[in-house]
Amino acid sequence: MRSRSLLLSMAGLLAAVHVAGVLTAAPILRQAEVLAVAVLLAYALLAGLPSPRWMAPVGLIVVAVDAWWTMPVDPADGYRWQLLQPGPPPDFTMGLRTGLQLTWAALVLVLLLILTAWRQRARRPSRRFVTGLVMAAGTVVGYAVLRVVERHRNNMVDTGLSDDHGRQSETGVAAAAVLAPLALALAAVLLAALLVRRSHRLAAGGAVLLLVAALFQFDAALAPYTLLPLSPSRGTLFTGAMVSPALVTAPALTVAAELAGYLLLVAGLRTRRTERSRLGRPGPAVG
Repeated sequence: MRSRSLLLSMAGLLAAVHVAGVLTAAPILRQAEVLAVAVLLAYALLAGLPSPRWMAPVGLIVVAVDAWWTMPVDPADGYRWQLLQPGPPPDFTMGLRTGLQLTWAALVLVLLLILTAWRQRARRPSRRFVTGLVMAAGTVVGYAVLRVVERHRNNMVDTGLSDDHGRQSETGVAAAAVLAPLALALAAVLLAALLVRRSHRLAAGGAVLLLVAALFQFDAALAPYTLLPLSPSRGTLFTGAMVSPALVTAPALTVAAELAGYLLLVAGLRTRRTERSRLGRPGPAVG
């Protein structure tokens, strides 16, 4: 038990080190995120999660692979000159790829946990449960639409574009860019609802943090297709309210919410399992 608690503490410490590096744009330990997920994976394997036990570890392996691919560049490598040339105009596929690069790993993990919870549901959901789920999903979709419309309106004002084809193309790319973050946000809402229904409140809190991270990713996905930097007067709920000349606040908050979500998900599922064993009753299975 003490070794498992130590692993969880180590994962949290490494996650904090990575967030601090993102916040200051000066990585303290380049491998901090990879190590944090790896330690959390070891915790999940040793602690034992609800059946099927392989779902969460497989999802964490995917997250670790993504963390390795996106590891910060080693400062010792120095800087190199690059020749930038104009490329083809952005299209739907490019926008979709942008969103997927930001959220695909978290989306895989959340979907695996949803499959586990869905297979083990005990009874039909109540009307109140369905109503709350629909309202939460509608709010998320509404925010995504708001961000795309606001981005489209601002770009049209900044560029003075007037042809219908250009406006439709710009809107299509922006809509494609937020599809993957929107899918993650909706999946996180569903996972949180399923976990709350099973009294896994700590794990449900982790799903809510992944929802927050997905909302931040809307702005990150739209950033490559936005002509001017976001500011508090340009209609964003999150990024514009946290612009700082010295600190990279929004990306740091995104990473913090995402890593804290992983920690709470794994720890919450294990904690609930331990509580049931102490009470001496099996309790309902949870995804």
